[in-house]
Amino acid sequence: MDINGLNLSDEDLRIVANTSQFYEALLVAMREAQALPERMSWKTVSGADYLYEWRREAGQPKSRGRRSAETEALFSRFTSERVAADERIASISARMASSLAQYRALRLPQIMELPARILRELDLRGDLGVNLIVVGTNAFAAYEIEARERFARGLDETEDFDLGWCRGASIALQPAEVRTGRLVGSPLFSALKKVDSSFRLNKARPYQAINNNGYEVELLTAPSVMKTLSASEVFSTAAIPEQEWLLLGRPLRHVVCARDGTPAPLVVPDPRWMGLHKLWLAKKPTRRADKKDKDARQGELLLSAVARKMTPAYPMNVDFVLSLPAELLDEFNAWAARNKFVPGKTGARQWW
Repeated sequence: MDINGLNLSDEDLRIVANTSQFYEALLVAMREAQALPERMSWKTVSGADYLYEWRREAGQPKSRGRRSAETEALFSRFTSERVAADERIASISARMASSLAQYRALRLPQIMELPARILRELDLRGDLGVNLIVVGTNAFAAYEIEARERFARGLDETEDFDLGWCRGASIALQPAEVRTGRLVGSPLFSALKKVDSSFRLNKARPYQAINNNGYEVELLTAPSVMKTLSASEVFSTAAIPEQEWLLLGRPLRHVVCARDGTPAPLVVPDPRWMGLHKLWLAKKPTRRADKKDKDARQGELLLSAVARKMTPAYPMNVDFVLSLPAELLDEFNAWAARNKFVPGKTGARQWW
């Protein structure tokens, strides 16, 4: 197997950085706009004018009071803030669209359209990286950006979408008091229904939602974070011990492009743990046979990319090796033997 990928050029990396910068700015602008009322208007009731506001989350409009200097000022402030927010979103969107067009032209790492839409919705709601991380094949686009190299071509196609629950885990991107606060409803299912109303729970696999086109989205949960699921969670998830490995280390976030030219934010597990997890999955007796070869190749390529391109941020040194559970230590040792890799105190690269 050729473990060396195609390096991303300085121009590639510039476009990647610009795309990320514009997306993150747009996310802030959209959240600010979302915090505003959807609209405000005056309504005459019993001969008097009242100011009403409409918010997306509220079923009914809310009165802000009778017309007065105070409500006139409130309406004027809302109007100017709404105009400014819309202009800011339009300006950033135009610049991002140009960057995304260049991204697509350069054929940089991409994911499919539907998972990109789901990820944007989760990100806008504040769930991505706080409650949920991407733990399946879609994560590899982010790893290629981190490695500054194309190494997973042909292994990044997928007709399903795996998300891991991370609320309450050390890798979650919010303070502990936020992560462990009271949660209502099902964040993932709510986002899925917003993106595509045809999504429904699969009765045969209650940890999975499926839409009218047969696209599958699965919620996978480690035992340690089962307690942080909402009491009203609609997915019926079973604790999966090996998901614990994907909650270790340091996650990473990158913004990539979807096939339709829209942005796709990705928060994914530590690449070292993901690579070893994939190698372990390839040998799991209950793993679907048609997925095992892909798992093995993904794990092999990802670990090689980590050793070659992702140190010192993700060192595979003696300290890391000593932290591995027995199941993954066997996989690491076998991989290291195949590739003549010798872990050093600072992530040795003697083998290149």
